[in-house]
Amino acid sequence: MEETLPKLTKRPEEPLPPEWSSDPEGLLKSRPGLIRAALTGGVASGKSTVAELLIAFGADLIDFDILARQILEPELPGWTKAVELFGHKMVNPDKTLNRAKIGALVFKKPDLRKKLEEIVHPQAWELMLKRLSELKESPLIVIDVPLLFEARINSLFSPVVLCFCTPVQQYQRLRGRDPHKGRGLCKKIIKSQGPPSEKVRLSNYIINNSGSLTELIRQTKKVWLDLQANPGPEIQ
Repeated sequence: MEETLPKLTKRPEEPLPPEWSSDPEGLLKSRPGLIRAALTGGVASGKSTVAELLIAFGADLIDFDILARQILEPELPGWTKAVELFGHKMVNPDKTLNRAKIGALVFKKPDLRKKLEEIVHPQAWELMLKRLSELKESPLIVIDVPLLFEARINSLFSPVVLCFCTPVQQYQRLRGRDPHKGRGLCKKIIKSQGPPSEKVRLSNYIINNSGSLTELIRQTKKVWLDLQANPGPEIQ
């Protein structure tokens, strides 16, 4: 598979993005010399390594997961809502949320995961826009959004960079790095993010992380160079 496959990032039949995902100032809009790219990929796909490589090449990174963790810091409004949702049994002695227990629970109960995302995603989006405004002169910003497609916000970004590997590799890598996670939980986490085939079709740049680290570096460097030469199609 080629590493870069130009694709359409928006189709008429795609679900509309959620109401909270607005960009009134056009901060997400790429233009020559100012690239705003989304990076996504399933759990244990190698996306974090790609993000680190892009930073090393010179990109600025905004990590949606880090923003989400900031929202859930003790005593903040997001934390309060999360405690109301999960109960004080999910709070550690230092008042931080027990992320491991919550993670295991939400992948067993999709309704709870949806409610947690309704708390986190809108606030993380606002923090992302604030950070984009602070970095508005940066020539290339990569926004790392693990649930880009699942949250139905992929059509708001162009270009989209997808890192993927096979579900079997995801499972093996996830079990390898988190051996305390049971087999069933690992499979549920991977399944909850959907197969990569549709994501491949809707992404602008594809990084296939089914091989070696050397190959991953080569593909990522090529995407980096292509991003600077071609920001991708504008979203109307």
